Amino acid sequence: MPRDRNVRRAIALQNDPALPPTLELRTNLCEIIRPDSKMKERLERHLPPLPTCNGTNCAVRTFFQKAAEEGIPVELDVGCGYGRFSRAHALANPRIRLLGIEQDDARVARSDVLARKSGIANLAYLIGEARYALEYCIPENSISAIFILFPDPWPKDRHARNRIFRKPVVDLLFRLLIPGGFLHAATDNEPYFRQMQSVMADDLRFQSVPAYRRSEDEQTDFEQKFLSQGKLVHAASWQKQTS
Repeated sequence: MPRDRNVRRAIALQNDPALPPTLELRTNLCEIIRPDSKMKERLERHLPPLPTCNGTNCAVRTFFQKAAEEGIPVELDVGCGYGRFSRAHALANPRIRLLGIEQDDARVARSDVLARKSGIANLAYLIGEARYALEYCIPENSISAIFILFPDPWPKDRHARNRIFRKPVVDLLFRLLIPGGFLHAATDNEPYFRQMQSVMADDLRFQSVPAYRRSEDEQTDFEQKFLSQGKLVHAASWQKQTS
């Protein structure tokens, strides 16, 4: 019940008519973005017939089409949480468009309100499961940089298949990145970081490059919590090869 109240409160603030227009992509989204249990099974097992994109009417497709037409680089924040990184990064880089994907309604509502109050215009949010959006909704060769900051480490062996850093998901990331595009990651979990490095070292389509250095303003809420606890943050970056 407290969780439900928090969600309703956050969404009520998000719908305040006194605020600038919402940054959340909402209209004409296909059922892939927020699938029910039956759709999840179809997506996981790739069972036909899968739903198709709504084309030019889809908010996600429109977002990418406009950026391509205007020659504006698009960056992606996967699992953007409460949006602290996405807001700071968008403000510091006004010549990009940033899309944050997060499946928690309340987090997106809070992030959206704060971004609109800050006058940020080059940031959009999408509520949904990132893996399905990556596989089915985002156009190929459309992302110049992908940030995966403090993903769930899924530390138990039986849950390791849920980690985002594994070959099937890295294949998706490779497909979405433009040639020369960057993949940036950070985690406080050292075993998971070693696994990230191992997976990426085995993929000759990517080259390791110096880790992206985020400003203090770009630290995520989770990161600030980990640092206050004295935990070490591990970061790495890779670049998609051009040939």
